[in-house]
Amino acid sequence: MPVKDYAFDLVGLGVSAGLTYTLYQFVRAGRDVVYHLKQTPELEINAGLIGRVAESGGGLIACVRGVVKASDIALKSVARPELTVDSSTSNVPFMLMDKGIGVQITEPGKLEDVDLTVVNEKFDAATNSLADHVWGWMKGVRTTGTQQTEEMLVEGTSVLGIGRLVLKNEGLHLEHSDLIPYMITMKNKKDIEAPIPYLRLLGLLTACGMVFYSYRVVSRWYVKWRKDARRRAEESILDEARARREAQGHDLPESLMCVVCCGLRDVLLMPCRHVCVCSDCALKLEPRVCPVCRTDIERIQPVFYS
Repeated sequence: MPVKDYAFDLVGLGVSAGLTYTLYQFVRAGRDVVYHLKQTPELEINAGLIGRVAESGGGLIACVRGVVKASDIALKSVARPELTVDSSTSNVPFMLMDKGIGVQITEPGKLEDVDLTVVNEKFDAATNSLADHVWGWMKGVRTTGTQQTEEMLVEGTSVLGIGRLVLKNEGLHLEHSDLIPYMITMKNKKDIEAPIPYLRLLGLLTACGMVFYSYRVVSRWYVKWRKDARRRAEESILDEARARREAQGHDLPESLMCVVCCGLRDVLLMPCRHVCVCSDCALKLEPRVCPVCRTDIERIQPVFYS
């Protein structure tokens, strides 16, 4: 069987194996992150924190909780100007304040784990004309209106910062660390979980796919190997039958003639046990069924005449 016959199964096996290995690496990395995160202390922002960071040398991996305080001119809400808010972009940096001490957030634009406060929601219904309705019906998409939602990180919001505390000339900064993810979140540290169970489930599914395609490849190869072995055994039997036929000559009664070529009937078809063809024709039967009863031929046995 050529390799192209295994192409689909080999591609499936390769994709499953690659996904399984990738998910395994993700699970390992997730376990390491969770372990280091559990070992990371949650420190209070106070005057003593500056001394601890200074004593640590290169920096201190820690979790700190404080309230959001804009480091620059805070933005105002469009819908509610009385609200002083901070931007989720790096244009308006902020710090975490507690007890008069601030920790500067070095990358305020990366707040993927912060639940922003919705300060305004507005829905403007669309005034569609007849042509708009017809065009929307033809496209399969009809516009009913526009939803406007304004979300802000409001000053005074209590958040948890996780990362590496470093001391610079202008004060404490929270930066990235190689051991734990840089994170600004409203959750408590104990509530932060990596999606390890889901990754394990996906890894198990891809591993099952790998086993399935491996079984298909091996089983098809085994069936081919068994078929080739049986064919080689049959060819050996048929060679012996041809030799006997040639030794007996060609003057045969009709009852011993092959139903296909009129040669000597020298093989037994199993399991139907019909003696109706010669060894040459038995090898060429397509489909591989008995010419008399149309039963599938499982094997061929030689016939000896005394």
